[in-house]
Amino acid sequence: MIKRINDNYYKVYCPICDYWFDGSEYLMTIFENNDYMLWFANMVTHYRHTHITSWNKCWGYHGDYYRKKWFKDYDSEKEKVNERAKRQIIRKCRSFMQNNGFTLKNLGELVTVKEETLKVAMKLL
Repeated sequence: MIKRINDNYYKVYCPICDYWFDGSEYLMTIFENNDYMLWFANMVTHYRHTHITSWNKCWGYHGDYYRKKWFKDYDSEKEKVNERAKRQIIRKCRSFMQNNGFTLKNLGELVTVKEETLKVAMKLL
């Protein structure tokens, strides 16, 4: 799940695309002692930017043209997309998560997990 290269650099495995990507330095400071949460938080960011192509179109270069003023607040849209990503990661990575010891308790350690996401996790994990 997590491959630590040194104190500030690590790789994160995405079972969806079968690829190791660079982990976030910021997330490392938040979840430095919890590899499950570090993996999951990095997966949410990776999923949002890599597997949800519309996200980068909305908020990347010329994003204002793409979204045509649908959304105004980046943070509220990011929160919605992150929750959707969490549910999709749980669904798509269920066996990987179970095989690597990820439990519902691990997910409960995230500060922002909505009830709908917890229901999916309780059903599948």
